[in-house]
Amino acid sequence: MSLPDRKETEVRRMLAGPHPLVPPDLAARALTRGGRLLAHRKLLRRACWLLGLLALAAVLVWAVNQPWLPPPTRTTPPVDGW
Repeated sequence: MSLPDRKETEVRRMLAGPHPLVPPDLAARALTRGGRLLAHRKLLRRACWLLGLLALAAVLVWAVNQPWLPPPTRTTPPVDGW
């Protein structure tokens, strides 16, 4: 027969003793906190979508203006020889 293990004895003592008290409103508090977290995530997701759409609109406006083309000339070049 083997000697009882110290850890096993400690676990048995913990299980046999009184259990820690759980607040009676713990489930309600967890439910409200979870609801708040979901609402914040939803708001953040919508804000990111809005920011992405605004960035897309800004790129489209920039592309329509064609900034890579040289500006149009205001006067005609001088004609030599006339």
